Amino acid sequence: MRATGTANRLQKMNAFTLRRFEQGDLAMVVRTYGAAEWSNRDDDQPLSFVLVHGIGASSRYYEPLAGRLRKYGIVHLVELPGFGASPEPEHPLGIEAFARLVIGMCDAWNIPNRVIVGHSMGAQVATEFAVRAPEQVVSVVLVGPVVDPSAPTAFGQALRLLRDVLAEPPRANWIVASDYLRCGPRWYLAQLPAMLEYRIEERLLRVLPATLVIRGADDPVAPSDWVRHLAQLAPHGRALEVPGSSHVVHFDACDLVADAIASHAAEARSDRARGPEW
Repeated sequence: MRATGTANRLQKMNAFTLRRFEQGDLAMVVRTYGAAEWSNRDDDQPLSFVLVHGIGASSRYYEPLAGRLRKYGIVHLVELPGFGASPEPEHPLGIEAFARLVIGMCDAWNIPNRVIVGHSMGAQVATEFAVRAPEQVVSVVLVGPVVDPSAPTAFGQALRLLRDVLAEPPRANWIVASDYLRCGPRWYLAQLPAMLEYRIEERLLRVLPATLVIRGADDPVAPSDWVRHLAQLAPHGRALEVPGSSHVVHFDACDLVADAIASHAAEARSDRARGPEW
């Protein structure tokens, strides 16, 4: 009986709904965690965490974080077109197009109290989302954001990624490597210019919601001075450095990162309840 009860609890924790969102000729797969749990609670306005992955990756490396965040609200893991299980479009997309698609999903599905979380290239998408549709954004979280101007080329970023592999847990490396293989070099290279050309440091000046910029202390892709600079550029920004972690800090330190994201969002929602600042 005890073993059966534990298995049932684990199954419930890992349960998710899988949906497909289409907008024009674009489509993406979205996994949602915690919707059933929160529908049975008195709180009818939970936070909605929308997690956007980086280039070449999929939402799989967000699963540990999603498991922790669901106690704070409903979690939506998106897979951008051409990545993970989402179909590849006929042409490469810019960061703006990715952001419009995620905004379209949130609007079409009436997702409230949005906490937009992006990792690496996903941090660019999260930034653009907040610039274009700040009204229902409670807070923005940028994890290991790119592209640091001191390594603005594909070669420079590749060298940093190679250094990062040596610092990541084997399980994280396996997930990311298998996702890269699934994405394939053609689509990866087709999307790379959009990431390299996007000026997150310029767009952050227009991000009005509260912004948290997170990096692992050993992350060679998002150096400390770069992350601090981005946090200073955001009108309501702050930085957090997690000791002992690297670029995929949300996987390696999922408990700490989840608590930081939830705490930041709760504080931001409380501030907004007292009156908007814009």
